[in-house]
Amino acid sequence: MHKYRMATPGPTSSPSNIRLAGARDLIHHRASHMKELMERINPKLKKIFQTKNDVYTISCSGTGGMEASVTNPFEKNDKVLVLSNGYFGERFRTICEHNALNTLVYEKEWGTEFSLAEIVEIYKENPDLKGVFVVFSETSTGMINPVKEIAALFKKTDVLVVVDAISGLIVNELLMDEWGLDIVIAASHKGFMMAPGLTFVGISDKAWSKINQTNSSAYYFSFTRLKQFFPFASASASVSLLLSLEESLSMIEDIGSVSLLVQQKQIALAAQRALNALGFILFVDKPIYRSNAVTSALAPEGIDTQKLLSQLETEFNLSITGGQGVFKGKMIRVGHIGYIDELDLYAVFGAIERALIQLGAEFPLGVSSKAIQEVFVQGGK
Repeated sequence: MHKYRMATPGPTSSPSNIRLAGARDLIHHRASHMKELMERINPKLKKIFQTKNDVYTISCSGTGGMEASVTNPFEKNDKVLVLSNGYFGERFRTICEHNALNTLVYEKEWGTEFSLAEIVEIYKENPDLKGVFVVFSETSTGMINPVKEIAALFKKTDVLVVVDAISGLIVNELLMDEWGLDIVIAASHKGFMMAPGLTFVGISDKAWSKINQTNSSAYYFSFTRLKQFFPFASASASVSLLLSLEESLSMIEDIGSVSLLVQQKQIALAAQRALNALGFILFVDKPIYRSNAVTSALAPEGIDTQKLLSQLETEFNLSITGGQGVFKGKMIRVGHIGYIDELDLYAVFGAIERALIQLGAEFPLGVSSKAIQEVFVQGGK
């Protein structure tokens, strides 16, 4: 039996020290020990988000954080703009519509960049706009959206810029305060290298001004209650995950944010080159828009990716995700986020090569490993 491996955009592989930290004795969620734990955690979260404000932790998946970012600052019939060029942009749209917001959608084909000029025109035509929702790293396509430039359009307005950075934080540069982002959402099972179950939300002063004026129906997901109870959770906390989080943050701090970004960029580039070498076509055409979290690629002609992924799971105990929506059976999404390094890439792509050969693909043996080695030998160039 092969060792179980994951090359998915989340949950990601988690190192044993982070997992074992969660196996320590539980702490009561209102005890002084919990307060001390949160006081060690919170400054490190602020540093990761690059914000002077507190970052709040909620026991839920990333989607819970997305919903909270809708229900806290906005009320029924508030006009908002959703920027959608992938599956999770559509999720923002669905959540906004479900909560009866007046939802405008600027939609582009999956993997296609937004036009800043068109966003400006939409705002000119809708001066009563209250918020803009955008996904930073769109895991359905492997695309990075230019949230810095989008936020700059609204920095001197009352419009709130809400960012899903669930897979983008840590592995791609994000400077919340400097860029003028108002609500930023992240989750434990991505760059934090943890199990799913925690969501983190950074909230700007501008966003708090709007939240304080909003008659929100949120209770469990209430930002106001989170602030009232801080640094404690507003309900029973996921204690084991918080113990793991402390270990995760220490590990990230030891590596250093700059070094971590360099590593992630090299790993992403190596994965992209390896896929190219095997005949895959990278879905995101322009390198500037490719995420360090996940690479999406269209399969060579004649290869059904559902069969490929099934072969990888059955024969090699390797989980890789496929395309979503219309790209099901045509695309694979190789996650290179979390606890992954150069040696893991050789294992992942060695298995992909073997499975492709069994499905009838033809290419020089070891071509993906060669592509990976070239990236690291050349220092990520």
